[in-house]
Amino acid sequence: MKGFFKKKKKNRNTDTAAPSAVLPTSAEATRTADAQQSLPHAAKPKVYYDAIEVVEQLLGVAKEASESTDVLSPLKSACALMIRGTQAIREFHYNQIAWLDLCEDLEQHVIQMQADREELQERQSIEDHACLQALERYISVTADVIKKASISNSESVVPAIIKGAGSAQVEKEEIARCRDMLQSAWNVYLAAMKGSIALKVEVIAVQLGTLQQKLPRETINRSIQDDYGVVGSDYTIAYGDRVDICEDGTRVEILNRIREWANDFESQSQIFWLNDAAGTGKSTIAATMAKEWFLDNRLASRFFFSPNSRTTQSTREFCQIVAEDIARNYPSVASLIRGTMKEMSPDQGVWLDVQLQRLIIEPIARLQVNDSVLIVIDALDNCVVSDERAGLLNTFIRHLPSVRHLKLFLTSRPVQDIADILSPCPLVHGADIQLLNIRNSLHLDINLFVEKRLKGVSLEDRAMIIARSGGLFLYAATVCRMLERSRNRFDVLKIVSDVGVTDKLERRMDILYLSVLKQALVDKEAGDMMLDVLSMIIVAYQPLSSNTIRQFLPDNIYVDDFVQDLGGILKDGHPDRPIRVLHPTFRDFILSNEDRANGFLIRSGRSASEMAYACMATLERILEDDMFHLDDPNRFPPRNDDVESINRLILEKTTAAERYASAFWAHHVATSEMTPKLWSRVMGFLSKKYLNWVELMSWRGSIGLCIEGLSRLRETVRNVPEINEHRE
Repeated sequence: MKGFFKKKKKNRNTDTAAPSAVLPTSAEATRTADAQQSLPHAAKPKVYYDAIEVVEQLLGVAKEASESTDVLSPLKSACALMIRGTQAIREFHYNQIAWLDLCEDLEQHVIQMQADREELQERQSIEDHACLQALERYISVTADVIKKASISNSESVVPAIIKGAGSAQVEKEEIARCRDMLQSAWNVYLAAMKGSIALKVEVIAVQLGTLQQKLPRETINRSIQDDYGVVGSDYTIAYGDRVDICEDGTRVEILNRIREWANDFESQSQIFWLNDAAGTGKSTIAATMAKEWFLDNRLASRFFFSPNSRTTQSTREFCQIVAEDIARNYPSVASLIRGTMKEMSPDQGVWLDVQLQRLIIEPIARLQVNDSVLIVIDALDNCVVSDERAGLLNTFIRHLPSVRHLKLFLTSRPVQDIADILSPCPLVHGADIQLLNIRNSLHLDINLFVEKRLKGVSLEDRAMIIARSGGLFLYAATVCRMLERSRNRFDVLKIVSDVGVTDKLERRMDILYLSVLKQALVDKEAGDMMLDVLSMIIVAYQPLSSNTIRQFLPDNIYVDDFVQDLGGILKDGHPDRPIRVLHPTFRDFILSNEDRANGFLIRSGRSASEMAYACMATLERILEDDMFHLDDPNRFPPRNDDVESINRLILEKTTAAERYASAFWAHHVATSEMTPKLWSRVMGFLSKKYLNWVELMSWRGSIGLCIEGLSRLRETVRNVPEINEHRE
């Protein structure tokens, strides 16, 4: 919605502009512009009475806020009514800029209120009388403004009792007073809401205090570190916390087969390998079983390989992340794991075999349990180095027979190197299962999924979506997201209906991806800007938020708009939340070739170059000697342990974009299209800011990233003749 509001502002250039279609309209409001202009405003009684109905309902919501103990319900009702009220004002005053400006104020308020509602839904509900009082006042003022706007343009249809309350035409001065009154109430609301959310955070923090005391100190310290350059956000991805689970009633047969395998304590099959094509729902099944086993106290750990993060594209930190999860789930072995973790880390170059044996196998072997304990590994094919995949599998196969109560649930695409190891292995079960069964014409699971997600879509259209999915859950889920976020469902359904029943599944997904991209590109001249945003999302080593991308692309005014409008293929469009690509097949599509991407191709080398330039520019603006003002000329420089709350200080003094840039600028240079111009830029940055950069990374406890980035940079430079000549 936010993106649509902003783009539509371009249409209001003259006093005779047609009514904006910013908000959802009633059947009466969707008449053609010509028909609307041919009628006097007095001939639109329905719009007027709609506005008066909105006023009455808003006053009812204000009364609800004054009597309620929870702000969520009146906030939700107010948003919906304000959308209707704003549309009514636009219908009445489509040719008066002053009123349209006021409408834009209301639209921005709705956007913020919806964001506030989402934020509050994630917090524990508590009473907040100040917030409710502020909301009541704001709603009452909004109702008064809508009422004045309606009266000002409806003399011939207004009942006498209402007509006497206002003048024949509200002048600009009166509109200005309305805006001032509205803004004043809005400021009070914002202040109260900010305090409410802060209070909820404080309450949650107090409630978590006891739990945090039970966790290993190292785990707590790492979890509160910032979002770029350390493992904090990587853990969310690695643990699959954002992966959807199966809808109730779907995937019953396969889930039951997995449960039977997990519950068979005597079985020699310690590995369940679920393999099938991309988009068949393997990750959803993995997330479902991980949640179920966690609730049953049988989950040792889980690791979801993903291209959304550098950590989850490799086995480098696999053992550390899995071991921390085991320590949380089984406190009896936590001290053993913590002691071992101090002896070894990925930065020390300890072999995977040794890490896995000491951090995972040995602690689980010591567990006194009556049932199997399980480790879930999802999408192993997303581990980009085949030798790492092979190393992980062979290590597990070698050690599993020594721990009979440990079982491994594994999913992947049928990649050849994985199949070569698992297919002949006697420990493996489930390799014969086919999730994508095209011969099943009913597609019962997808039928249930679509029925639950698209209750507002006709039975005929739902049947068409199910048929076009061809058994591919990814296709059905993408169409559902498009319909849920689209302003024009007809266009989405038309795209689905045009897909050939015999088209290959990859072709069907390509058509969907293209349609999402084209619909998001309302302004054709902004195509390069949209590709710039997508490029950063695709090549980032960790997911970026809209706010971070805006800091890297300060001249791109459409960042939030694009992210919101690409909701069919991206997840999390809140400005502060990391943006994730919903499925790896979109990466495959947009990085493929010009013919397939059809105007939306992203070239990874070029995109990495642009990211490298943005990171260096960001760092040059902030890096300086003693940037945290911690040095004392009369003492030796302090160590990290000597500075109280160093992680909190870093978070307060730097932005997410600055933290990301400091962690990964060298990595982006190493993967870019290296040119003498870029190399000259790198040398200039290092000559001026190298020591400041190292100081910042030292405070962050991430010197390992410095060494890794510079090592990769050195290898890249050695392989580029033009740069070697330039150096000489």
